[in-house]
Amino acid sequence: MWLFQSIIHILQLGQVWRYVHALYLGVQSRWQGEHERRHFYWRMMFESADINMLRLLETFLKSAPQLVLQLSIMINENQIRPLQVPC
Repeated sequence: MWLFQSIIHILQLGQVWRYVHALYLGVQSRWQGEHERRHFYWRMMFESADINMLRLLETFLKSAPQLVLQLSIMINENQIRPLQVPC
């Protein structure tokens, strides 16, 4: 299983894999008995929390280069303008 997941992540399909796995756990929680239902439900909830944390991390990583550029412009010019653009 770890080899399959490693290949999935190398191919940049990790997020898709997590969504599919969360859906699988949700379906399993509906089909199983009461004890197994709780087990699959909690696994699905933890998987959903992991997905949300990864999406939050992704948004921060996408905005970081722009923030670094703006900070470097502010430091180099020693002033803050309403619209920071390189001159």
